[in-house]
Amino acid sequence: MLRRILISFIFFIGLSSFTFSAPCYGTKMPKKGEWFWGLEVNSVIKRNLEGRAGKFRSSQVFLTGSFGVLDWLCFDGKLGYGFVKYHPLDFEEIDYKESFAGAYGFRIKIYDSPFNDFKAVFGFQHISVHPHHKIISGIKRRVIFDDWQLSFIVSYSKLDKFTPYLGIKVSRGDLIEWHNGERNRMKSEDSQILGVGGGFDFYFSQRCWLNIEARFLDEKAGSVRLTYAF
Repeated sequence: MLRRILISFIFFIGLSSFTFSAPCYGTKMPKKGEWFWGLEVNSVIKRNLEGRAGKFRSSQVFLTGSFGVLDWLCFDGKLGYGFVKYHPLDFEEIDYKESFAGAYGFRIKIYDSPFNDFKAVFGFQHISVHPHHKIISGIKRRVIFDDWQLSFIVSYSKLDKFTPYLGIKVSRGDLIEWHNGERNRMKSEDSQILGVGGGFDFYFSQRCWLNIEARFLDEKAGSVRLTYAF
């Protein structure tokens, strides 16, 4: 237990100095050698950028996979596509059409109560969305959405078919823009990095469940994922 908490703390310190919003996933993790596969829709409804850079929104569709390295450690990955709609303060909204999106991360189970009713999980997740470029007034514009998150969530699993969870997170969603050949990273507002994430797993069976999640304060976002354990 102490080793898992220490590992989580070291990752938090190391990564919090980098950039940090992605689904928290919940606390159900694959055991050692087990795979979870699923389909996910993730939507960032609104995220403000610092200064006068404006705001943006984005949605992605993913094939998800999680692998249990140990009973208390798993790696998460995603492949899919997504769009970005960027609204500068001094310009109309720019619709960057769907193209490649990918994601990766890990989760560490740091607490499991003796009767398996309460669990606590620390997670790190990153999403990168690369939509198609846009030609506006003869000028090629392109963006990449970088979405980072650290989370700590707690779940309760003694309700029939439902496992609700709630936690805190540190996140950051940046847009990297190329305009007139110049690269500019527009960071999300520094005052909006601390957020709350919560949701639930609904079980159709022991191997198949639906996850619904909402995230707010730092952003307005949510996700839906259907998962099957192999």
